[in-house]
Amino acid sequence: MAGFYNYGYPYNQQPAMQYQQVQPTQQTQQIQNGGFVSVRSKQEALMWPIAPGSSITFKDETAPYVYTKTMGFSQLDRPQFETYRLIKEDEPEARQPAVQQGQASQSTENTSYALKSDVEVLVAAYNKLQKDFDEIKASMNQPIVAEVEDE
Repeated sequence: MAGFYNYGYPYNQQPAMQYQQVQPTQQTQQIQNGGFVSVRSKQEALMWPIAPGSSITFKDETAPYVYTKTMGFSQLDRPQFETYRLIKEDEPEARQPAVQQGQASQSTENTSYALKSDVEVLVAAYNKLQKDFDEIKASMNQPIVAEVEDE
């Protein structure tokens, strides 16, 4: 073993590598919902401070509107502001499908279809009307000549 040095380690072992492979972890950032806030105007909602990576929904006390303000993860991003109009529905949703089903069954019961012979009769009537119209139009374009009786 003249030229071999193991530097104090046993013959069959090598020094452990001190390098650790660091896997970059990619975390998907999600916007956090800040809940509902009651405001007196759209201007108040626009001026409301919002933290990066969050979203707040505002209910306007004086008008039928809801606003959402969402801020991206960077402090340099501009907040996104959206306006939604609230519409009151009089009928409960549970009753609505039953009414629609009743209307659908009535419309299928009263449906009658035209036969090909019915359509052919209509086409023939249309063609006759078109021919009569063309004849009247042609007669209106002809000059009127008065016949004069010879005395």
